[in-house]
Amino acid sequence: MGTFIVYIAFFACFLSAILYLLVSRGNTKVIGAARLMFHVSVVMTISSAAYLLYLIITHQFQFTYVWNYSSKDLPVNLLASTFYAGQEGSFHLWAFMMAVLGVFLMSFLKSRDQDDHQKDHNGQISKDTNFEPLVMFTFAFIQSFLLFILIIKSPYLYVWESFPKEVAIGFVPEDGRGLNPLLQNFWMTIHPPILFAGFSSLAIPFCFAIAALVKNQYNRWLKLALPWTLFAGMVLGVGIMLGGFWAYGVLGWGGYWGWDPVENSSFVPWIVIVAAIHSMIAEEKTGKFKKTSLLLCVIAFVLVLYSTFLTRSGILGDASVHSFVDPGQEVYLFLVVFLSLFGGGGIALILFRMKSLGSDSKQASNLLSRESAVFIGAITLCATALVIAVGTSWPILAKGTIDPAFYNKMNLPLAIMIAAINGISILLAWKHTDEKRFYKSLYLPLIITGVVTAVLVAFAVRDVLIAIFVAASVFALIINANIAIKIFIKNNLKAGPYIAHLGIMILFLGIIGSSQYSEEVNLSLPLNETKSALGYDMTYKGATPFGNKDDKDEKYHFNVVVEKDGKGFLLQPVMFYSEYSDGIMKNPDIANLGIKDVYLAPMSLESPKPFNDEDVYLFKKGEEKEVKGLTIKFIDFDRSKFSQESMKTGAENTIGAEFEVTQGGKTETVIAEQHMHDGQTNNIPVRLKDSDHFTFMLSKINVASDMTAELIVVDETAPSVTAPETLVLTASIKPFINLVWGGTIIMALGFFASLSGRVKRFRQSQSTVNGSKDIVHNGTNGTNGINGTNGHKNGHDNGHNKVHDKSHKQKSH
Repeated sequence: MGTFIVYIAFFACFLSAILYLLVSRGNTKVIGAARLMFHVSVVMTISSAAYLLYLIITHQFQFTYVWNYSSKDLPVNLLASTFYAGQEGSFHLWAFMMAVLGVFLMSFLKSRDQDDHQKDHNGQISKDTNFEPLVMFTFAFIQSFLLFILIIKSPYLYVWESFPKEVAIGFVPEDGRGLNPLLQNFWMTIHPPILFAGFSSLAIPFCFAIAALVKNQYNRWLKLALPWTLFAGMVLGVGIMLGGFWAYGVLGWGGYWGWDPVENSSFVPWIVIVAAIHSMIAEEKTGKFKKTSLLLCVIAFVLVLYSTFLTRSGILGDASVHSFVDPGQEVYLFLVVFLSLFGGGGIALILFRMKSLGSDSKQASNLLSRESAVFIGAITLCATALVIAVGTSWPILAKGTIDPAFYNKMNLPLAIMIAAINGISILLAWKHTDEKRFYKSLYLPLIITGVVTAVLVAFAVRDVLIAIFVAASVFALIINANIAIKIFIKNNLKAGPYIAHLGIMILFLGIIGSSQYSEEVNLSLPLNETKSALGYDMTYKGATPFGNKDDKDEKYHFNVVVEKDGKGFLLQPVMFYSEYSDGIMKNPDIANLGIKDVYLAPMSLESPKPFNDEDVYLFKKGEEKEVKGLTIKFIDFDRSKFSQESMKTGAENTIGAEFEVTQGGKTETVIAEQHMHDGQTNNIPVRLKDSDHFTFMLSKINVASDMTAELIVVDETAPSVTAPETLVLTASIKPFINLVWGGTIIMALGFFASLSGRVKRFRQSQSTVNGSKDIVHNGTNGTNGINGTNGHKNGHDNGHNKVHDKSHKQKSH
């Protein structure tokens, strides 16, 4: 049934795209059918998502996808998140988000085309201003590609279809493989959906740009596309930083950003769409930068497709911890076609329309103007995106990966420019700036910046470039904060851009503090033994199990008491063995102390040894030694249980060493053995027949060259001096990390305020249009002759009064 639903969704969407194309060619009669088919596709896409979720929640393990990523022991929220844990589900999540956004986009276009259209003498809608057909054609065409991927890589295959030679038809597994332990976290239920909502929303500015290029009409697309572009920048930015918070607080990577190729592949489109937002605002104010705005909207979505290709094709399998495995040749080739068609098509359209993309403004750009500064800032953002894109693509261009230091070194000068340009641009006016007024406005911000930077250099900052970065960020922060406060008091919605810039500058300062001045040390904490590090006393107090009894993997809190100046707190990093990954999973614990975090990331647990270093004795073949009142002689290696073939294959194998042990005149033969399997060695203890005081274990052996063996001899009557259980961890101090999270929240609020301001302006313009409709409607109520003229005059006056009243109310507000 799931496959059938996906087929309906695909064909309905593809048919909708064709019908919308016909509408754009002048056949307006089929617009109702185009809308209907798109709605059918939306309903079927959402139905397919609901059906897949139903299969997961009800444990229908006969489906390969359900079996591969879910299990009965998962809680409901994590069980639901397995929907997008694999290739098929993540594509389905993308298609689902596109379907939901498509409904709102169609409604938006329909209402705007009705409100803003121009009419000719016959009262017909002008094709030049109607954007719905071409925008929805492009959007439906993209959605058709995503739905087709769900056909060639279906989440509805049965296990006997996926493993025809291994599983009988009709077989239903009792349980699933389960979800990767790294993904078993609260953020798994939030981060991917928000990230895919951002990816999906970037398709909308792309669709508007394509429609404008095809129509060769560039006045109205900007007004329609800018709110969606702001929405895309806000959602994708939040999604990226949620991933950073997840990595920092749960995965134990020691930070929120590691320049991982898959992290970068979502970050690059966000940088480009932020550049596009600034270019579009400059175009709105001055009529310039049409080519730039269109190109950036196209490239941002193309980069989403490129990131999809990188993460889903398996190319980054050895370079990234995030990437999926090879999806198969069909999907690989289809992703190449997907990327080439929309990327190549969009750029080809821009090149085709290059001559007609000239600026409406004949006035030359003044270097000392806001639009010039904004343009330079957008170019700097694009340079940042290019640096990261090249580094991310390096596994394709050459073998190996780029070291994270490359990104830090290359992006630091660009980040300085971005911060400085941001501060300067806000002090400039559009089109032309009075030089004396501009220079005068610089005095106070520069003085405060100089004082703050000087204090920081005196106490902490030593690197010259970092000091300049701090100065540029503080400079922009002061300017944005000053203007944001003034505007917020008058009109909080217009303060949105300045709030967003303020958040980014705070984020910059948080990045400087948490990355450049973080302290880190590796510690070995024996049980109940206090050690000092980073200005704190740390004591490991043992491990305590936690979690549900039904969990497959038993988890442990490793309790560490951290103290300073008589005050202390408990941190509980987590480690457990995972059957799923056949390895140890680790989660950090963090103490947030306001201006810094104390961060403990566990590495390993060293169990107490049953012996100490003094119990180990080296014997050469034939050598005899006096050990703890015993006479021990190494006779030879015992190969009776050893298999050369098993050694090659890594199967279980055993080798021993024969010793003669003499005690009290009695001699006894002892064979100490080592058991080996998959590279792991286990020492098998052995005792004397006539005495249980001594235990013998074989340690290291050298059979090939000098024929030696290390024998462990433990006298159990002697006082124990063995090493206690020891927790090995990485302890670090992360100063000013809260500025990273706070700056992100403020930036998102700024985006939201800007978006709300755009929506409010649309509503105001709609009210004005409705007032104008009243003029026309009332003006035509008169009869022929004088009555008609008077009716028109009265209608005009009434309509004028309504508009005047609305305008007066708006100005007062």
